[in-house]
Amino acid sequence: MTVATVTGARLWHGLDDVPAGFGPCAVTIGVFDGVHRGHVRVIERAVAVGLGRGLPTVLVTFDPHPARVVGPPRDTAALSTPGRRAELAGELGVDAVLVLPFTAELAGTCPDDFVRRVLVDALDAHAVIVGSDFRFGARGAGDVATLAELGQRHGFTADGVDLLSPEGVRCSSTQVRTCLATGDVAGAARVLGRPHRVEGRLAGGVLAVPPGTAVPAPGRYPVAITRLDARVCVEVVVGAGGAIRLAGGPAGDGVVSLDFLPEGAR
Repeated sequence: MTVATVTGARLWHGLDDVPAGFGPCAVTIGVFDGVHRGHVRVIERAVAVGLGRGLPTVLVTFDPHPARVVGPPRDTAALSTPGRRAELAGELGVDAVLVLPFTAELAGTCPDDFVRRVLVDALDAHAVIVGSDFRFGARGAGDVATLAELGQRHGFTADGVDLLSPEGVRCSSTQVRTCLATGDVAGAARVLGRPHRVEGRLAGGVLAVPPGTAVPAPGRYPVAITRLDARVCVEVVVGAGGAIRLAGGPAGDGVVSLDFLPEGAR
């Protein structure tokens, strides 16, 4: 069992980490990559439903991105690690985050089996809130209507929420990746509601990030680097292939987070 606590949220890796007898609870499900402003709307609705019913809220996410396992090839560069998603969800009031390994086996699970295994048997869900475009089950056969129908059978309510910003603008992780691909870090920050963050290990002024991490297009960018409790603003240069190096300033080694400031590239 691997259980961690991130900003008040428990972090479960796989169904075996969920405590026996857990529940009832409110659940929200999705990839939530980047936890952008549309995701925040869905999560806040789930937390509100949970509080209204006196239930803890659980966020269910997937790793790797489902599109890396099924579907036509497309840009799935990671906007956030599962740990970062859990941190942001915890700040919004989520009590626990369940990370499901997205495998070919999970992709082939029919909607009814997914609901029974995850929502009913593992979590004892009494309320499920998802994005209005949510799809699940083999070949995306299930949608919000399917979820509501299965909820009637298994004893939970199901609702879909449009992924909109407070201004009513639709948000998507694809929009964030498109902004980053053109070096528009300010546009990415507008969709996210915060600067885009990259996490990695700094050594000799070069930041090593996990493969598949979303980084801006080549260019020079103002950033804020955080290591432990220290935060410093510097500039970095993103090279071809996503290599990131400091363009001056302190270059101590260690694990850091790097926020691309919304003032944009310079």
